[in-house]
Amino acid sequence: MTRLSSELISGMNEIIAAYELELVQKSGLTLRQIAARTAGLSEEILCEAFRYECVAVIPVTAGQGVIKGFTQAVEGIIEHLGCPCFITANSDAAGLAESIEKGATIVFMADDNRFIAINLSHKCVVANDLATGWSYAYALDACAGGLNGRDVLLIGAGRVGKHALCALHRLGAKVGVFDIDGSKVQTLIDKFKIKQEENLPDALDRYTLLFDASPAPDIIHPEHIKPETIIAACGIPIGLSDKARNLVEERLIHDPLQLGTAAMLAIAVCYGLHNKCGGQIGRIA
Repeated sequence: MTRLSSELISGMNEIIAAYELELVQKSGLTLRQIAARTAGLSEEILCEAFRYECVAVIPVTAGQGVIKGFTQAVEGIIEHLGCPCFITANSDAAGLAESIEKGATIVFMADDNRFIAINLSHKCVVANDLATGWSYAYALDACAGGLNGRDVLLIGAGRVGKHALCALHRLGAKVGVFDIDGSKVQTLIDKFKIKQEENLPDALDRYTLLFDASPAPDIIHPEHIKPETIIAACGIPIGLSDKARNLVEERLIHDPLQLGTAAMLAIAVCYGLHNKCGGQIGRIA
């Protein structure tokens, strides 16, 4: 959470409609539809489930404290999806107590290290790392017209990258993985059929479907952008140079909070509907 800034999320209620329109133009899907796909639900079932949920967003003052506008941005995203939501008047433990006393079924909270949603009834913890990795994979799948059998370069095998790899594998992609720490990739080779890419510029020359899960800035340059290039970039700061971003803007999925938050909610709701995600969410998160 420390890389997120108030400037990136300010005015969420005012910008989310335009963001939604842009997302539909790029992927053919709304934010709620991508979140539903991420959780393995139909949009209709997700919307019906929202009738029985109430979400509380709890300000947390530990560490560096609350990022200005963060709780309001999370509330705005959740309400945009059509789910009842409120911000607790109290923070920290008092906020958690307040959320339960006011009947919340799901709570969202974040500190310097973790951003989580908790399904209180089912004791399920959904981490933003997982939800972001999964939702960006499904967004890339929609933008590309399907990933089954297609080559995808995953940049970064950290917490988000490993979850993204799970989703890309589920979607049938043939994944090449680059991480500056090659040992991270080695640990994934036995579990997934992946190719380790050891030279990033060379790999960027060969792939047109990119998933950037790295926090490193300025690693993707104009010479790496082709007319067919499509990029899902969840890292902050984004890995594209300004010139590269200008070339691929119409085929780029990137936001500071929206996709990950929407998917967190959908997965938390999914756990309450059935045991499809079961203990897997608790272990991965």
